[in-house]
This record gives sequence, C-alpha cells and structure tokens, in this order.
Amino acid sequence: MEQWWQVAQHDFAQLREGRKLPEVRSELLATLKAKLQPLGVLDEFKSAGVFVNWWQAIRYDLKTVVSTGWHHTLIPDSALIAGFFQEEAGEIEALEGKINQAQGELAEAIEAAAESASYEPEESEGEESESRLTAAAIKKYLKELIDDLADATSASAKNERKKYEDLRDGISAIESRIKTHKTALKTKQNELELKLQLKRTGGGEAKAETNQLIAQAITAMTGLNPALKDDKKKRSALEKDKVALEKRLARIDTLLSEIGGQLSEADAKRLILKKLHDLANKELLRYLNAEKRTLLALVENLWDKYAVSSQTLEAERENALASLKRSLSSLGYMGTVE
Repeated sequence: MEQWWQVAQHDFAQLREGRKLPEVRSELLATLKAKLQPLGVLDEFKSAGVFVNWWQAIRYDLKTVVSTGWHHTLIPDSALIAGFFQEEAGEIEALEGKINQAQGELAEAIEAAAESASYEPEESEGEESESRLTAAAIKKYLKELIDDLADATSASAKNERKKYEDLRDGISAIESRIKTHKTALKTKQNELELKLQLKRTGGGEAKAETNQLIAQAITAMTGLNPALKDDKKKRSALEKDKVALEKRLARIDTLLSEIGGQLSEADAKRLILKKLHDLANKELLRYLNAEKRTLLALVENLWDKYAVSSQTLEAERENALASLKRSLSSLGYMGTVE
C-alpha cells in the first residue's frame, strides 16, 4: 500500500494540472491490484473492492480539488489539530482530565458527608432519592445542622459543628476547583476554535465577523433605556460581550502570528493527501480484518475436529467398552460387547 501510494499521490497532484479523473482512476485501480494480488491474501475482486469503496468515499473531495484546488474545507479539524495544535489539544485534554478527577472527588465527598452527617432524604423525594443526592442538597442539610449548633457551648457540640463545617467547606472547595477548571477549559476551547478559523481563512474573515458582532451589540445597546431595570441588566450583559469581542479583535493579529499564519497551499495539499491515504489504508485494513476472521474460523474448526488425537479417542472408546462389560457382567448378562 505504501509503495503504491508513493505513485498515487503524484497522480492526484496532477489533477490540478489538467489530468482527468477517469484516467487517474483507471491507472490507480490497475496499479493497486498489481500490488495486492501477488501477495495471495486478497483476490482480484477483493483487491478491486478495496479501491472501489475507497474511491466512492473520496470522489467528492477529488471533484473539489479539480474545481477549486486544495481547499481548506476538505481538511477536518482533527487533521489541523494534529498538524499544528497538538499543544493546545494536550492542554484541553489535561483540563478535561482534571475536571473528571475533581467530579469524582466531589461525588466521594458528598457521599462521605451524607454518611458522616446521617443524611436522610425527605420522603417526598421517593425511591430515587439516592440519585438526587447533590452537592446543593447536602450543603443545605449541613447548613441546617450548623445553624442548629450555632449557640451550643459544650466542647462536643462545638466539635460536631466544626466537623459539619469542614464537610461543607470541603465540598465547596472541590466545586470551586471544578468551576475554575471549566472556565479555563472554555477559554482554551474558544481560543483553539479561533486558531483553527485563523489557520483556515486568515485574519480578514475573523476580523469582519467580530466587527459585525460588535456593531450588533452597539445597536442593541442603543435601543435600551438605562432607567429601566431589565434594560440596564441587558445593557450590562451586552457591554460585557462587547468588551470580550474587542479583546478578541485585538488578539487576532497576535494569534495569527503565533500559529505561523494562514494555511499555505502546500500544507493544505499535504493534509488532504494524508486524509486520502488514511482512508485508503482504513479500507484495506477492513478487508484484511475480514480475511483474518475467515482464517481464524478455519483454524478454530480444525481445532474442534482434531484437537483430540485418534489414539486418545480410541483409548476412551476402549475404556467405555470395558466399563460397559463390567456393568453387564454385574447384572448377570453373558456374552461379549463389541
């Protein structure tokens, strides 16, 4: 496959130079079959099947290459991330891991607090009360216990109150950590999304889109009356959005420089060809896995038939006959058993 691809990718590259798709298809089909058939794993029809299924999956991409060139829309985000933004993806994955870990800690803290404080759900909560044991519910319950002990003066009561406070504060601390991680995650995801957009289309489109959103926010604020409470609240939210958009606008040129500028045609071509290669390899592996399953089924069938040797079977037969003879003899039957 790799040897075939070294030639195939050059044939695809010639599509932009005027070479016709049917001609490329015919040549690539013939050369792939010539590579695969001599190996004796896939016959002529299965070798052709690899190609035909693959070509069906990529034909619209190839038409786009012919008509508009190596366009960025043919490149999935995953390919761009793998090619240019692995560090950003790693940071996002790390934050998601921290959130999952903290959520596990929160669940354990809630369960421990409920047990330590002898939490009993209200009867109205029904049989599904355990699934409704949330941080808010247990914190509310702990607050009630703490308030009940607010005026207590004995050492034991003070210690008990301190225990409930520690349980509440522990849950709150984990919740705060989750919130911090989620905020950081959202920021990283938004920045990666913007970087992907800039890598695809450059700064012009992103700036125009951001300026349009700023203009919409300004227009919306113009129609609001600051003297009205609801309008004041809406204006405050719009002002916050406007500031965020202005910061984004200011960072576009900086980010564009950080990511090495807009995707070049050479990079787009490389990534699209890699996508086509990976799809071909995936289709080949699908056929190979089917052959493996067939081979394994044959071996398992042979094993079922011949795992026990004929000598062992004959010995077991003789033992069975001897046992039968003894049984018949004990019952008083005469004669032999063949």
